[in-house]
Amino acid sequence: MKKYACQYAIVRFLPYLETGEFANVGIVMLCPDAGFFEFKLLARVRRITAFFEELDSGIYRRATNDFKQELKRIRNWLAHQPDRTMDVELARHLFGELTRQREAMMRFDNVRVVLADDPAQQLDELFGHYVERNFATKAYHEQQLLDKTVRKVLVDAKLNKQYQPEMLGDVTTYHAKLPFVHREAERAVKAIKPLYLAHEDPAQIYDHGWAWLGKVNKLRSLRLLPEQVLFPVQGPDEARGERFDMFQEITAKMAANDVWVVPSIQTERIVEFARI
Repeated sequence: MKKYACQYAIVRFLPYLETGEFANVGIVMLCPDAGFFEFKLLARVRRITAFFEELDSGIYRRATNDFKQELKRIRNWLAHQPDRTMDVELARHLFGELTRQREAMMRFDNVRVVLADDPAQQLDELFGHYVERNFATKAYHEQQLLDKTVRKVLVDAKLNKQYQPEMLGDVTTYHAKLPFVHREAERAVKAIKPLYLAHEDPAQIYDHGWAWLGKVNKLRSLRLLPEQVLFPVQGPDEARGERFDMFQEITAKMAANDVWVVPSIQTERIVEFARI
């Protein structure tokens, strides 16, 4: 299936220039080779007024309506070219003008590029991620909490300055971001990656653990992995059943691949590993 190079930009609503606070409220996408220009904007005013409590809801409605009319004019203009095909150069010019930086309530983040089999589906997925935040599941929030817990352990042990988030690897080959990496003489020697492995679905426990084990093994094969890697893990509460069995299986595979695996509640073992 052919992939199309699509440009897209996140629409931001910034009602108060003085504070610089904004909310992501939409996505605009252009795929000229597919003859595609489309947009999605947030319709739920409650989301906006919950963030900007003192804002009159009518301000967002009017700003969105005016902005939507501008986007519709561009869409109609591109769709009604004489030969009924999208003029690629014209489309790119209009998209560039539309998304340039300006002082307005409705503005754009930087333009990004994505390859898509189906531009319409890709637009929906981008809107779901950046506007509706559909990634923010219970497991996502639990992972963020686990990261904060391990960070506090390092802070209490006065080791936090020695561990920094870092993208390990090479952007031209393979890379993975780890939240806690220690370097000595420009060489990464230790890394800590907390893992939430208490998903409701046993398959997710295995898949999430296997994904990170795969990252470790790939970095190791490219000689880009620190000498020692620690996974502080949070597993299921129960000590029997399908979730527990899956957790035991994947953590055993991690240990067999020279990864330190400790329960996240055993803070003294995390500190023992982290000490330089």
